[in-house]
Amino acid sequence: MSLSPAVRIYQDNLDAVSKALMEGDLREMMRHIAIPNMMSTHDTEIVMSSPEELDMVMSDFRTQLMGRGVETYTRTCLEADFVAGRDDMIAGRHRTETKGANGVAVNPYLNHMVLMRIDGSWMGIWIQAILANTELEILSPDIAAAHAEARRLLDTIRR
Repeated sequence: MSLSPAVRIYQDNLDAVSKALMEGDLREMMRHIAIPNMMSTHDTEIVMSSPEELDMVMSDFRTQLMGRGVETYTRTCLEADFVAGRDDMIAGRHRTETKGANGVAVNPYLNHMVLMRIDGSWMGIWIQAILANTELEILSPDIAAAHAEARRLLDTIRR
């Protein structure tokens, strides 16, 4: 069975970012992730507004994975399609699985992601892991706390 263009594009992005993450290659990651970029879990949300923030978040996440013994990090597209009326945006869903020396290192989890074609390249603009950040600390707790405080201050100012 051949993959639809949207699924193929989505999977290509997943593969490239996963490889760059595991290799700690920010430059390669930047070829596939747009800035600003939103990342969220059930209980945390951050917007990375610079390559430096992306590097910090991804380095923290990679450290978390390595600390749990992850040797392989695989993300598989379950479904993806072009957003209605847009040929430059794809929304989809994928499953993240990890393996270590003793088998599964982190329980598999689902994600939603949106890609956008920017300057001819498909870039991730938003991703949500369908779990609580406290389960895996996908998002750096320090950065997430700083973003939450900034939002709280903005809400206070707006009143």
